[in-house]
Parts: sequence; C-alpha cells; structure tokens
Amino acid sequence: MTRQLNIRNDEVYRLAHVIAGETGRTITEVVEAALRDYGAKLPCRDDLTPEQRATYEALRELSRETARHKKPGATSEHGDMYDESGLPI
Repeated sequence: MTRQLNIRNDEVYRLAHVIAGETGRTITEVVEAALRDYGAKLPCRDDLTPEQRATYEALRELSRETARHKKPGATSEHGDMYDESGLPI
C-alpha cells in the first residue's frame, strides 16, 4: 500500500533532494535508507525483561506527555539562573 509522507521542514526537504541528486536515488529511497540507518542505531529492546520493558514504555510515554507541554521557544539553556561564576542566583 502506498502512503504519503509530508515533510514540513525546509532543511530536511532540501537535504533529501540534494542526497537524492548526488546518489541518483529517489527521495523515497533516501528517506527509507536514512530511517533504516537511524532505526539500526536505536537501543535494542529485545533483551529486556517484562519488568524492564514496562519501565521503558512508561518512561517513553512520560517523555511524550512532557513534550506535549513544552512551550514554543523553550530551551534547556538556563544561563539566566546563574551568575558570572556559575553559581545559582
């Protein structure tokens, strides 16, 4: 079954086209190869015990839920909370 994937990031779109042009592959082939490579680098979960898998899934869900509440423009840079010596204000 053929499905459509929308890319809503100009840089990702540009990179996919550049790589496809340089390699003579289609955009679909480039995206597929990139996703397969990325997936191969993910931690293997096959060797987890049921308890470890449950903990892993609970943490992933917590991460997804937390990400939904991130304010636009929020970063992990908190330099405004410390003085010039690196001590908390």
